[in-house]
Amino acid sequence: MKKLIPWSQAYFVSNEKYHLNNAFNSTWISGGLYIKKFENEFCKYIKSNFAITVNNGTSAIHLVYLALNLKKGDEIIIPSFGYLAAANLALQMGLKPVFADVDQNTFCIDVNSIKKKITKKTKLIVAINTYGNVCELKPIIKLAKSKKINVLEDSAESLGSKYYNKNSGTIADIGTFSFQATKTVTTGEGGIVVTKKKNKFKNLLNLYRNHGIKTKRYMHLVPGHNFRLTNLQAAIGYTQLKNFNKIYKSRVKSYNLYKKLLINEKGIKLQQFNHNVKPLVWTMAIVLDKKFYGSRDIIIKKMLKKKIETRNGFYSTNRLSIFKKFHSKDLKNSDYLSKQVICLPLFNGINNFQIKYIVKSLLSLRKS
Repeated sequence: MKKLIPWSQAYFVSNEKYHLNNAFNSTWISGGLYIKKFENEFCKYIKSNFAITVNNGTSAIHLVYLALNLKKGDEIIIPSFGYLAAANLALQMGLKPVFADVDQNTFCIDVNSIKKKITKKTKLIVAINTYGNVCELKPIIKLAKSKKINVLEDSAESLGSKYYNKNSGTIADIGTFSFQATKTVTTGEGGIVVTKKKNKFKNLLNLYRNHGIKTKRYMHLVPGHNFRLTNLQAAIGYTQLKNFNKIYKSRVKSYNLYKKLLINEKGIKLQQFNHNVKPLVWTMAIVLDKKFYGSRDIIIKKMLKKKIETRNGFYSTNRLSIFKKFHSKDLKNSDYLSKQVICLPLFNGINNFQIKYIVKSLLSLRKS
């Protein structure tokens, strides 16, 4: 392999440039018509009552925290293994992150671990649909309702995945997505909040996204932020959504080839999906065991020498100093996965030759 196979790269499927130029030529490149077109197209695809775009996936979570009126000292239950935007925001806002363990097979938050973490101060459960999987949400939502706790479905990595034939992000009362450069649909940076409780959240989400202003210019009703997506970014996202079937089929085909080549190989364990989940996998995350020469981090370095960029899995919160006072001994699955998971390249446009080379290179590092 002469050229590096990146872990991810942006892939434009159709006429993104055409719509980008349209947005540019409109001269109003901050807000504009493509914002509403993108939001409407997103609602149509995932069958949501309401969607509001923001400048990134982290802002989407931040917007939800504000709309839920979370206050200093409120507790939020978050998986210890997963992208920790929700946990970082909790620290910034004076909220208390409480970490629950994940299932070692699905990599998603475990309802039994959640049960142990709930207190009278618990105001929110964040369910992260890690790597394109969807959490076992029915029991989580049932538990949350019995305790009058909200559930946020962080679907940054699971656009296109389904749970009991419902789109990820729409199963809980409120969901968030990311359109960052590595995501299945990208606007470079960007995000969106969706909710089926339009009447409850619409006004607050709009207010906090736009400086706390409702209709009268410069009249701030709440201390809001500027979380707005640009018209240029929305034009790119709108085009990608209009061509999402192409993206979907390409990713499914690539994942299925990886699965075929890896599923029976010793020393490798694939992420598992429950029978009620139809995933659109975001990255090819696998668990390596001791049959490989060296630790997971050494394998990453060896793969890079073979012109293949891979990534480690997420770090358990027990391995991050910023969460030191929240460390817990009952996060064993999270701790294990953070040491053993490696993510192989899986992006829109990767081809069969590249996938076969990646698998062959990885297996060459396994002990005979």
